[in-house]
Amino acid sequence: MENLLDKKQSIIESALELVHANGFHGCPVSQVAKNASVAAGTIYTYFENKEDLIVGIYDYAAEKITSYMSERDDASLDFETRFFNYWHNFTEFYEQHPAIHGFYDQFLNSPFNSEEVQNKPNRWHEWAHRFFQSGMDEGAIRETNPVVLSILVNTNINSTVKIKKNFKTKLAKKNVNLEEISHLIWAGIKNAEPKNLF
Repeated sequence: MENLLDKKQSIIESALELVHANGFHGCPVSQVAKNASVAAGTIYTYFENKEDLIVGIYDYAAEKITSYMSERDDASLDFETRFFNYWHNFTEFYEQHPAIHGFYDQFLNSPFNSEEVQNKPNRWHEWAHRFFQSGMDEGAIRETNPVVLSILVNTNINSTVKIKKNFKTKLAKKNVNLEEISHLIWAGIKNAEPKNLF
């Protein structure tokens, strides 16, 4: 069983790197198999077709993000501290895993992100929604739909990572500190009148 799981992960990671380097169209199954050191037919043991493989990468990426974020979240801290930790940790994850960052961005804007895929349970989205709901329950942030908060924060983190990568020299020359974005977001969502829990 472990060997089968290892092969599946090897196939997914091979495809992920190819998508990162060449886009979805530059990710033929034959090359995925070659890079993963498996026979081409082996891929169809785990995935029905290329579309199923791409969706499999999406699920894999969501699991990796969830594991990374949940392991580093400390629910015993006040929510403001947790929020800035969340921002730092998600930024760090994307910077350490550029292939996942690039893939996630491509996938969400592609035909592979079908209505069927969007309606499937997504562990990362569910975890993020619970995270922001806990901030509302604590009275630390404004009452609103946690999905909206998740979209607001995560899209800004995604954009910040891209800007840091593509304009690093220019930002340094102009002494631009992108950490200010997280503080602006926090200022916009924090509850001006914290809930009295006692």
